[in-house]
Amino acid sequence: MDIKSWSNSAYFRYNINNNEPLVSFNDDSEKPVEQNLKDFGIEIRENPDELLLLIPLPLNAHILGLGERAIGMDRKRKKLISKNRDPGGYGRNNDPLYISIPFYFQVVDGKPMGVFVNYPGEIIFDFGVEVYNKTKITVKSNSVEFFIFTGGTPEEILKSYSSLTGKTFLPPKWSIGHAISRYTYYPSDVAVDVVKRYRDFLPVESIYLDIHYMEDYKLFTWNNERFGDGSDFIKRIHEMGVKVIPIVDPSIKAEQNYDIFRRGLGSYVEDSNRDIYTDKMWPGKSVFPDFINRNGQNFWKGEVRSWMKQGVDGIWLDMNEPTILTEDHMFDPESLHRMDDGKMIQHRKVRNAYPYFQSRATYEAMEESGKDPFILSRSGYSGIQKYAAIWTGDNMSTWDDVKLQISIVTNLSISGVAVVGCDLGGFFGSSSPELIAAYYRMALLFPLYRNHKSMDGNDQEVFLLSNRSKTDIETSVHLRYDFLDQIYSVIYLSHKLGTPTVSPVSFQNFRDNESFFIEDEYYLGDNIIYAPQIYENTTERTVYLPEGRWYDFEKEIMLDGSCYFRTENNYPIYVKDNSCFLFRGEAVVIGSGKFTLFFNDRKYEITAESGSVKVSPEGLKAKIIKGRKNTDHE
Repeated sequence: MDIKSWSNSAYFRYNINNNEPLVSFNDDSEKPVEQNLKDFGIEIRENPDELLLLIPLPLNAHILGLGERAIGMDRKRKKLISKNRDPGGYGRNNDPLYISIPFYFQVVDGKPMGVFVNYPGEIIFDFGVEVYNKTKITVKSNSVEFFIFTGGTPEEILKSYSSLTGKTFLPPKWSIGHAISRYTYYPSDVAVDVVKRYRDFLPVESIYLDIHYMEDYKLFTWNNERFGDGSDFIKRIHEMGVKVIPIVDPSIKAEQNYDIFRRGLGSYVEDSNRDIYTDKMWPGKSVFPDFINRNGQNFWKGEVRSWMKQGVDGIWLDMNEPTILTEDHMFDPESLHRMDDGKMIQHRKVRNAYPYFQSRATYEAMEESGKDPFILSRSGYSGIQKYAAIWTGDNMSTWDDVKLQISIVTNLSISGVAVVGCDLGGFFGSSSPELIAAYYRMALLFPLYRNHKSMDGNDQEVFLLSNRSKTDIETSVHLRYDFLDQIYSVIYLSHKLGTPTVSPVSFQNFRDNESFFIEDEYYLGDNIIYAPQIYENTTERTVYLPEGRWYDFEKEIMLDGSCYFRTENNYPIYVKDNSCFLFRGEAVVIGSGKFTLFFNDRKYEITAESGSVKVSPEGLKAKIIKGRKNTDHE
């Protein structure tokens, strides 16, 4: 076994058996070192066509991260697979899901470590199931590259990981406002009417179009009967101040009279016989661009640039795990991709990188078109955050899913995918008005906020709901807009620093063992805790606040942390003492200190001391709030 190692101040990088990473992440500050893996207690074993990494897993360890997982916050005692997969709808414990981020944190006695296995084929992460005191990582390859991150805090490790794999793109601000979607709104008059009826009482920033806008599901086309050539529809939506984001799948109809199919010849995935690989997707018999090489990416970029001339504002990448319409939804693992050097490689070895390179090509094409790129992708791989936002796919409309989405979204965020959200109301199944309202409450401070439903599900349009639930959702949406500048400021800081947008309570309080058991609260940035009212048939819930002093946003009182308590607050939001946030276009300081905020495309430095506050440069109002003394629990 050949082992080489490099290091810098943030991590150690190991290359086993001269691996040539498909997705390469390197830092110029690295230097070759002789670092024995035994210093970390790591053992490597070789089996035919796979490598095993064995890492010590102490009894009191906690595991966070590893991207999109339909489980609770802590991944310990779970066996999880890194392999992009469309589950066809999912609930708790369904694994794997759509996106593979093979990066996780281990915390032992308040000391964190990060592990990143850079391989876009299948990896199995076994956190103490087969071997009780070991994390067993099975890499389906005889060579691999992996990283061990060290640092004082999980946030420092995440910043190092983000510096390595790329910090999040900065989305246009409209993309984080209230969005509406359905599988599918058509014809155009119906879609326009839906937007108008929403905007009679709620802000709507964008409408997403699912596959029925296309002609026979052919990419980059409009169904003339339903939408004409698209231009009048887009004009009518734009006149209401709303953006249009159509769906784009990777499947291209195999039809010789289809000009896009003909232009792509020579740029498609091949089968094991070196013919064009075809399989079943929405258009029927379909071919698939080979995003693994620049030729395939350049073909795609040309089509995207042409599509952007239609006046669309963003692109929604779906089915890009990649998925086909067969029982297991999986490509033939022996289908072939061409590398840039002309070598052929099997799909099973590169699968997870397919959406990464598709998103990169799409992003580059949008930039070249003069647009501020906004891409929403269902799938991806480490580094996807540079190019696309992610939503958590086809969730089920259940009360348990409302809670589950907190774990899924926050763990994606601490895995580097900062611009993330879920389908409000749930995609599959039946959602009562009360359940839809609960989704809107739960996701209040998520980076993305989109209502989306399957064509065979119930109507989730807010204007069709009961008055009580409609009023509840109105309150949630308007409160989100009160915090929208803060949400965008947190995204900006992630873009600049690699910090998470939202995170589990334990990520920010990793020395507090109690925090690892909190599944129904989350942080926005590093100073706001939100404990949403998400439980059925009750208006009361238990809240845990970690160590420190906290400002109760609704009651305007100061609370001591390190405790549990019950609350009937409609929106239990708690702001850390000696911190700052944006609310209704104004900087609000709790206590004192120095802070950085991003507002209206400008960076501001806020200094609060001795009861006064200064802002540099001018242009942002600021005030200090002092919470009243809490007398409820004396």
